[in-house]
Amino acid sequence: MKIQVLETKKQKMVLSEESSFFIGYITNVGTNEKHQTNEDAVNFASHPKDNDLKIFVVADGTSDSIYGAQAAQYLTEELLQWFRGLEIAYINTPQTLKSIFWGKMRDINKSLLEMYGGNGSTTLVCAIVGKNETMIANSGDSRGYIIQNGILKQLTADHLVWFKYNNPDSIDKDDIRFMKGNSYISRCIGGNIRDFHPDALVIDNSDYDSLLLFTDGITDIVSDERIKFIYDHNLPSDVLLEIVNEAINSTPELISAEAKKRFEKRQYMINDTTNPGKDNATMLLYKKY
Repeated sequence: MKIQVLETKKQKMVLSEESSFFIGYITNVGTNEKHQTNEDAVNFASHPKDNDLKIFVVADGTSDSIYGAQAAQYLTEELLQWFRGLEIAYINTPQTLKSIFWGKMRDINKSLLEMYGGNGSTTLVCAIVGKNETMIANSGDSRGYIIQNGILKQLTADHLVWFKYNNPDSIDKDDIRFMKGNSYISRCIGGNIRDFHPDALVIDNSDYDSLLLFTDGITDIVSDERIKFIYDHNLPSDVLLEIVNEAINSTPELISAEAKKRFEKRQYMINDTTNPGKDNATMLLYKKY
């Protein structure tokens, strides 16, 4: 697998393309002068015995965590190393893969607690592509999407503190971008002994044309509608550049009148605009040809 790396002081992009697929990721530190450490981590790997079997990992060190960047990097490296050593039969048996994956996450969570005492925690969104199925797992507010037949669909659920005390159905998903406190997550890796258990679901490989993984530095700014528009109108490598550019440098978006009405009795819970560039922004794209 040939890999191209394009890197500047604030941004790194890695691209790999073969006849049957494109894989690429981009990570940018953002424009917030008070937040110039990139606490996101992202990487991918193919299995050494079968190039069609792949793992994609995106992690976001939590902002209230002193060692969040280290936790995200440790989690990513551990998962890639673990995947490379897995028996192919395990990867291709979804229920077995889920069980082994949760065991590995328990070990990673324990190690992070031992190293950082609860001060090194991170979100996770991860996809493991087997022969016939793909497992997608997440913890926190890093998101996994698929695109098939021109339709963008979020597969993961955001684990937000707000949802523990309010009914998620009372707002539209797009409203989350304007909610105050939307960065307070209810689940992470390395925060406490009980949080190692990410959600995990399995889909057929035929169910998607592309996988897209994001940290909230993108999805807090760029709507699903805009993600889909950029995806439809650009080559894969330019999709990465354009989506991150919008997350970092776009004009702040005003909350809609409809959204304000939904928060009519809870105006204190919303911001009037998005805040581009406030956070690190990371995206991974896997597109099948």
